[in-house]
Amino acid sequence: MKKMLLIWLLAAGFASAGATAQNIALGERVPELKIQTWLDNRQPEPAPTTYIEFFHSTNPACKTSLERLKEITGKSGTKLRVIIVTKEDPAKIAPLLRPYLSERISVGLNAEKSFTAFGVSYLPFGVLTDAKNRTLWMGNSLQINEKLIEQSTR
Repeated sequence: MKKMLLIWLLAAGFASAGATAQNIALGERVPELKIQTWLDNRQPEPAPTTYIEFFHSTNPACKTSLERLKEITGKSGTKLRVIIVTKEDPAKIAPLLRPYLSERISVGLNAEKSFTAFGVSYLPFGVLTDAKNRTLWMGNSLQINEKLIEQSTR
């Protein structure tokens, strides 16, 4: 009986921890990005939707998501811009992220405050927002796709 109670308590704890992992909710405005510096001074171009990608180079899934996001922005045209947010040392991270820069993809450096404001506690993680900065989608960056972007821009 004690084991069963312990299992239920652990399951409830993991469920509530996952539910509060990030500080945002669908349909609500997201916190303002606190970007101190843009990689190569390339600020993002305006677009009806913005995808904010939280990135750390030690996570292999984050690196995989960059390729996917580059492909999606290429297919989405002017409907989507991507802001990659990192809190890593710019000298270390710049060579890794520079190949992904484009008219639609920018990298925000020294963004510790953005990680905190969004409550990011696991990676990869991203947030899709509309022009009014409201959350349309959030989750694992490897799960976003062109269909979701298309539905969001209607």
